[in-house]
Amino acid sequence: NLWLKAEYKQYTGSFKERGARNALLQLSPEHRRAGVIAASAGNHALGLTYHAKLLGIPVTVVMPTTAPITKVDKCRKLGARVMLKGQHIGEAKDFALSDSQFAGMRYINGYDDPAIIAGAGSLGLEILEQVPDVDVVVVPVGGAGLIAGVALAIKTVRPDVKVIGVEPERCASYSTAAAAG
Repeated sequence: NLWLKAEYKQYTGSFKERGARNALLQLSPEHRRAGVIAASAGNHALGLTYHAKLLGIPVTVVMPTTAPITKVDKCRKLGARVMLKGQHIGEAKDFALSDSQFAGMRYINGYDDPAIIAGAGSLGLEILEQVPDVDVVVVPVGGAGLIAGVALAIKTVRPDVKVIGVEPERCASYSTAAAAG
């Protein structure tokens, strides 16, 4: 049998909401008041913006100038302060981390953050609950936050389950990054 996890049905259309909400819920009262900042080309920005709005936390997202306009617009409509900086996500992140106007704000990385990874792990726990006899879980890999959380959760509870990461052949960001060191 093949079972699919329909994460596209989340409000913002992505699993990124899981980690975003988890990270926001763990903020100190000071960081809740000061707000959060992230660099994202779209899905992390949307998840963070949506849940920050629900929790009353100010959010700034720095998006590369190449970010899809639909995602930029949705973030703005949800109340984020959106800044378009850099030609790619690396340049957007550098700006978010270095500009003094963001002092005091908590930077939330979309994939390399313990709270984000733990939030992604909730997906793995749901898989184990919904398909108790699962043998193999196939997880898409981009920045690797999703597979880190899913694998950690699944292997902690069921070490016998095989977790396999996959990525598009023509957009192999993870394997390219791993090869580069």
